[in-house]
Order: sequence, then C-alpha cells, then structure tokens
Amino acid sequence: MVTLQELTSDNWVECSDLELHDHQQGYVASNVYTIAESKFKPHYRLRAIYADGTMVGLVAFCHENDPEDLELYWVFRLMIDKHYQGQGIGTAAMRLAIDEIAALGARRIRTMHKPTNTVAASLYANLGFQDIGFDDDGDVLLEMHV
Repeated sequence: MVTLQELTSDNWVECSDLELHDHQQGYVASNVYTIAESKFKPHYRLRAIYADGTMVGLVAFCHENDPEDLELYWVFRLMIDKHYQGQGIGTAAMRLAIDEIAALGARRIRTMHKPTNTVAASLYANLGFQDIGFDDDGDVLLEMHV
C-alpha cells in the first residue's frame, strides 16, 4: 500500500539517502536540494512516499506563486528510489498527490519532465496530463484539470 506522509525533522535524512539509477541523473533535482529549497519557499509541500511502511520516494508540489494563483498547482518533483521503480508506486503516489492538491482547491495541475524521460512521459499521460508545450529550459510542460 502506498501512502504519502509529510516530510519532517524525523524522516528527512532517510529521504535524502534515496537514490536514482545512474542514467536518471539530471532528470530531477536531488532530494537534498529539494528539501533545502523548501526551507526558503514556504508554499512548497513535500511528501515522503511510503510503500508498505518503507520510505521509497519523494513528491513535492506547490501552488503558483508568481503571480499567486491558488487554483493552479505544480508537481515539481517526483522521485522513486532505484530499488522500488517499476512497481506502480510513482503512479499511486501521483494519484494521492493529485487528490491532496484537488482538496486544496486546485482546478489545474501542471508538471514537467525532460524530453528524454520517456518513463515520466508515459506515467503522466496515463494519469491524464496533456502536453501544453515547453518551458524556458526545454522541459515538456503538462497540465491536467481536476
């Protein structure tokens, strides 16, 4: 069973130790970077992903802040440890995050991925995200309505 739990002073070190495969480096910022960044951006929400009680990943999201829009949220990090990939955990975690974001009043959710990250492209498409173009860094932008 997959669950999301708030990232806290009790579990952040465990989260920082999670790893990607070597070929996935550069697809997402490190968990340490995401945790540090969240300390300076109070609208960021970080959730540890657990599978059957074991921490296996991180998902991070926030509402649009420039300008503030509480109906538009971004999922800006999704990371599953290399030992737990390919088991449907990312999809389950995203469904839980989407539910939480919708409960916060979101009407739209956006995310992005590197054009070469075909696994992320498939995951987001299967969840109902639609391609809406590219951001300034060349990442594929996706959006869904909730």
